[in-house]
Amino acid sequence: MLEELGNGSGVIAVRGLTTEALRFLARARMNVGEWQAIFPVRTGAGDDELPPILGAYAVEDGRVVFRPRFPLAPGTVYRVRFEPNAGEPIEAEFDVPLADAPATRVVAIYPTTATVPVNLLKMYVTFSAPMRFGEAYAHVRLLDSEGEVVPDAILEVLEELWDPERRRLTLLFDPGRIKRGLEPNLTLGLPLREGESYVMEIDAAWRDGLGRPLAAGFTKAFSVGDADRTTPDPTRWKITAPRAGSGDPVDIAFPEPMDRALLDHMIVVVGPSGEVLDGRVEVDAAETAWHFVPSRPWPAGDYTLDINPDLEDLAGNNLAHLFDVDLSQDVRLSEDEARARLPFTVR
Repeated sequence: MLEELGNGSGVIAVRGLTTEALRFLARARMNVGEWQAIFPVRTGAGDDELPPILGAYAVEDGRVVFRPRFPLAPGTVYRVRFEPNAGEPIEAEFDVPLADAPATRVVAIYPTTATVPVNLLKMYVTFSAPMRFGEAYAHVRLLDSEGEVVPDAILEVLEELWDPERRRLTLLFDPGRIKRGLEPNLTLGLPLREGESYVMEIDAAWRDGLGRPLAAGFTKAFSVGDADRTTPDPTRWKITAPRAGSGDPVDIAFPEPMDRALLDHMIVVVGPSGEVLDGRVEVDAAETAWHFVPSRPWPAGDYTLDINPDLEDLAGNNLAHLFDVDLSQDVRLSEDEARARLPFTVR
């Protein structure tokens, strides 16, 4: 007997197997491919050409259980087949009902700055709720100043680059076209052209994790400036310290926009005793301003901003090395050499 447990929880189970069969499956120590051969779970009614969805299998509580890697998508038909070595196969189809929730919308496209370097490495699209996996590149378009789609600018990655909650998608401009000396760069050139204007367009037909289209489409217009081939320099950052006893933030002002997603976790505040402080990060001013708001008021003392050397600017340059560099001139610092520790005092 096949059943889907928990109204969209994603757990699919086979009940009613003999104790002997359960013991055999538990001892077999099958890999994922072997499990998929006898217990595939697919989307789409009656389509054997689609590959099984990814997930983990287990024998537990008198059942054979499948837990998908990503939550089941409401509004989607799933087809399940269990076919052990002996006995008749068991098949079932079901769908997950759509939930009554506010329509998902695009919150922002980063970078939010109006002008980006010609060797821009990536953009982020953020959403108000989790999105469906596997549909991104059908609904994202880069348009030139004439409204025409720019071909092959965005690198289509088989495993779309989502954050764990599937609320932020990373769009990569083809790195092979950005890095000088590589064949795609030599034959096709950079994806963007200096002095030109573009629009990143998201269409409303993109479905969210509940299978519903977006509340509306979204566009982000930007122009293209000079190439950025310098590493970020923390000695040029301006730090504003808070007052002792206050809950005010410590602020950093950058001379250039920085990578929005990396700013969330690549700068930490270290207290006078060497402890990492709890608090929340806020970023604004087109990604040129970083603020850390502590969870508790500041005691007086000497603090340090510990900067991970992997923190990048918009062109993918980090504190250790350049992303877009002539291969004959590639110089890389070690992690210890590149890590920056910026002191500030709370009085």
